Amino acid sequence: MAAPATAAEVIRLWESGVKDETSEFQRRLRDLCGELARGDYGKIDSLFAMTIDAGAPAVLQELAEAFASMAVQIEAREYRLGEMLAELKEANRRLEDANRTVTNENDTLRSQVQRLTIEIDQTRKEREVSAIVETDYFRTLQERAQAMRQRQRHGETTEAASS
Repeated sequence: MAAPATAAEVIRLWESGVKDETSEFQRRLRDLCGELARGDYGKIDSLFAMTIDAGAPAVLQELAEAFASMAVQIEAREYRLGEMLAELKEANRRLEDANRTVTNENDTLRSQVQRLTIEIDQTRKEREVSAIVETDYFRTLQERAQAMRQRQRHGETTEAASS
C-alpha cells in the first residue's frame, strides 16, 4: 500500500473510512495518532500492526500506514537533529576552549611586546646618547666645562690664599 501523498488525501481517506465512529479500530487509530501528535513515538509498532489488521477497512489500514510512516520520518529527523545539536554543542565547547587559549596567548604576546618595546626604547636612547657624546661639538663642550671648573677652583684657591 502506498502512503497518501498529501494532507488532503489523508483527510479524504479518513473521512471515507469513518462511517462508524464507535469502531474499536478507529478509536485505537485516533488514540495512537494523538500520542504521535504529542511526540510519543513508543507505540509506532502498534500503528504498523494496524496496517495488516484483517478486521480493519482498507482505507483505515492505509491511513494507519501513512501516519506510521510520517511518525518514523519525524522520529528519524528528531534523532538526526539531536545528533547535530550534540555535535554543535561539542564544536562550541571546542571553540570556547580555543578562544580561551588564543586570548591567553594574546595576553602573553602583548606583555612580551611591551617588554620588547621598553628594551628597544632603552637601546635607542643609549645609542642616541652615545652618538651625541661622541661628537666633536660635545667633546668641545666638555673641555670648556672642565676649563671653567678649573678656573673657578683656581680662583677659589687664589682667594683663599690672599685672605
